[in-house]
Amino acid sequence: MGIGETMTDFRALFSAAERTLDVDALQSVAEGWAEVAETAPPISCTDVYTGLATQAHFQRRIHEVSSMGTGPDCPGAHAMAIISIAGPRDGRSHCWTLLARMGEAVKGQLHGTGAMAMYQNSAVHVLFPFSESNLCRLVECKAALEALGDGTLGPARLRFYPLSSAAAAVSADTATAAKDSSCETK
Repeated sequence: MGIGETMTDFRALFSAAERTLDVDALQSVAEGWAEVAETAPPISCTDVYTGLATQAHFQRRIHEVSSMGTGPDCPGAHAMAIISIAGPRDGRSHCWTLLARMGEAVKGQLHGTGAMAMYQNSAVHVLFPFSESNLCRLVECKAALEALGDGTLGPARLRFYPLSSAAAAVSADTATAAKDSSCETK
């Protein structure tokens, strides 16, 4: 419940009691609401089906990354990858067990890369620090997704979108190297 709803309920209480609004009581309610809101546990940033980031959390992180410097000397060059998978055959949604396995596969493949992933509309969106090794890990992640569910998620398509000028400057060379190499990780 938000503070607006709380104030509306408080106003309705005084109206129903046919009393004038007590400003001191109103202030106490607002202070109590704010105090509880500060100590409440944060709302989950994890999608319950996949274990990946929620859309809101993912978008917040993109905003944070986008507000960082983007010059060629910027150490925080990031890019986004989208791994599009085959949609469910019945047109609704993939079963929850497959979504859970998909989330585990993505988290396992991207562990230690600094990447964040979200699943939405038959696609895994990945925000990651731009590097050749991370590109290789994304190629491996795509292959792992295609292997799930007896291949029902394949063929998958992987696309890259640089978010900074530093990543854009080297994306073509590095993406080609990632495709041409064996993408072995250490």
